[in-house]
Amino acid sequence: MNEYKVSALKYRPQRFDEVISQEFATQTLKNAIISKKIAHSYLISGPRGIGKTTIARIFAKALNCKNQKDGEPCNECESCIEITSGIHPDIFELDAASNRGIDDVRAIQDAAKFYPVKASYKFFIVDEVHMLTIQAFNALLKILEEPPPYLIFILATTNPEKIPPTITSRCQKFNLQRIKLEDISKRILDIAKKENITIDEQSVFLISKLGDGALRDALGIFDLAVSFCGTNIVYSELKEFFNLPEKEIYFKASDFIYRGDTKGILEYFSDLLERGFDLHTFYTGLTEHFRNILIVSSTKDANLIDESDVIKTKYLEESKKFTDGQLLRILQILFDDEQRFKFSANQRILLEAILVELCRINKEVVDLEKLISELEEFKKKTSEQGLANFKNVNSLQSKGNSEATQLNQEIVYKIEHNFPEPKVESVSDFSPKKEPIPEEKNNITTPEVSTKNSDDFRNLDNPLIKKIKSMFDVEEERINNIRKSK
Repeated sequence: MNEYKVSALKYRPQRFDEVISQEFATQTLKNAIISKKIAHSYLISGPRGIGKTTIARIFAKALNCKNQKDGEPCNECESCIEITSGIHPDIFELDAASNRGIDDVRAIQDAAKFYPVKASYKFFIVDEVHMLTIQAFNALLKILEEPPPYLIFILATTNPEKIPPTITSRCQKFNLQRIKLEDISKRILDIAKKENITIDEQSVFLISKLGDGALRDALGIFDLAVSFCGTNIVYSELKEFFNLPEKEIYFKASDFIYRGDTKGILEYFSDLLERGFDLHTFYTGLTEHFRNILIVSSTKDANLIDESDVIKTKYLEESKKFTDGQLLRILQILFDDEQRFKFSANQRILLEAILVELCRINKEVVDLEKLISELEEFKKKTSEQGLANFKNVNSLQSKGNSEATQLNQEIVYKIEHNFPEPKVESVSDFSPKKEPIPEEKNNITTPEVSTKNSDDFRNLDNPLIKKIKSMFDVEEERINNIRKSK
């Protein structure tokens, strides 16, 4: 008989304080046991491999333990040992994925009628309860509403939204969270120490990240690594075994995209395929890579990404190359093409086209903010230069015609103070008799403006083009005026 046990079963938590990353749920249940305020039904939800069934078993042990202390089971009495071994007659575990019909729920109803054989409480732990049929939920509803005092239901599910509200409203709900990367790494290091296995920090981080928040998955990967590397797990061997691209690969790809080097990224991508990298792994890795850059670029904080300290430093440097607008466009392309890539008959060609598009859009598309700032700067410089030239020209021409001099002074004043352009209808409109300009230090003062237009020129922001057009119109009328006077 094979006595080997996988790490997920061998080191399964047997006490509440051994469960990691779920303190809010374990502490609440412990307090309920200590205060003897026990509900008749509980709903525990969350992703796979985070301890839903484990917490249910510990809760059942603690309530039926004869030597229970501070809400924790002793794991030494007969009841605890039988529950741990799965042979206790009063603890029923059902898989609703394979027992989902109304007849299975009726069997539960029949068993619930009898008092516990050995324990104080009879437990029904229903895993993946969302798989029950509507008829089965309706049959379960009555017993959940008014169960016997010795009966406790614990419903576990990964999809709580699929459970009818009539069921959830009768349960105390615990929404478990994904296990933190640091907690998974600590647990792997503890197990490696107990098993006399040496493992480097990079390997621990890689295994923990591949677990994707599920301790059970991470421990499965750890067992696989032990089978391949033996008692000395090295990152270089582990990386080759899983055939995973290094982070440096994505940094090189993002550098090609930043420089708009289409030829370089296609040659580099072809080399990766020859080395046997998986297309889907590369696509998801590239998407996550740009997501990390966006997070660091937006927050200036690399602690929000799940990477080692060395990689975090690289992301801080990489985030300086891209603007938030560029990163959002790149991610938009990757997300839009994700479904097409997943179901494409030729994923390589599609991915090559996506890489070319990423290079071109990052090189050719200009951010709107940058464009506006450049236009504003150009407008400012052009306005200042045009105003200076206009003053110089009029200073030379003012010696020959005093009437034109006074008119030009009026226009210069209006341009400097952002006055509206005069409407040119006839030469007489520009006569100094209608709008005399009082003499002051610079021979320029505020012209008298009719009350009809007073509100207009104070609220208007005249564009540069209108100002230049006004200059030409005034100059043309001045020339015509001179010709008529001659």
